[in-house]
Amino acid sequence: MVLGIYGSGGAGKEVKEIVDELHHWDEIVFIDDMVPADTFKDVKRMPFEQFQNEFNAETAEVVIALGEPKNKIILYNRIKAAGFGLANVIHRTAWVSPTATIGKGVILRAGVVVSADAYIGDNVTILECSHIGHDVIVNDHCQIAGFVIIGGHSEVGEGTYIGLSVPVKEGIKIGRCAVVGMGSVVSRDIPDDVIALGNPARGIRRNDDDSRVFR
Repeated sequence: MVLGIYGSGGAGKEVKEIVDELHHWDEIVFIDDMVPADTFKDVKRMPFEQFQNEFNAETAEVVIALGEPKNKIILYNRIKAAGFGLANVIHRTAWVSPTATIGKGVILRAGVVVSADAYIGDNVTILECSHIGHDVIVNDHCQIAGFVIIGGHSEVGEGTYIGLSVPVKEGIKIGRCAVVGMGSVVSRDIPDDVIALGNPARGIRRNDDDSRVFR
């Protein structure tokens, strides 16, 4: 089976290093629509259109290695429409409770903990040393940065980004398509489509269609 890593930037390079250690796939290919076909990090790199021409759903699956939730959603829909399955990439040192539920296209980096009865949706990335508490729900297409702690029975809405070193109090609901800035302390609910910062985290403006986490 071939693994297509969609994105050859920093996130893609980091995912490839995890994949190299797992030895689950026969071949690795980078997918990147922003550069011409070439060789990168000793493997083939190509646009998605070429990937579709060379492989099919029986021979290849894909994982999305991007940090921007809005772009992750676009690529997820493109991959699903093309009929490819989504692969999970889970670092050897990540720990997932046997009672937790993990979706498709999930990336769990080194030291991540997913606790009892937690739910992780499709196309979610959780970076180093983050802790997902018991009964937490992380919905599809979320990006959770490193050293985030989400207390039990909390919920993170679809397409939300949580920055570095953010603690989230137990029982909190963070809305869909929200952004929580690094170092913020989430001790009360955050609504949909809001960029929130501070201690306690509070909305500073709307996360509109033109907003991007990474510029």
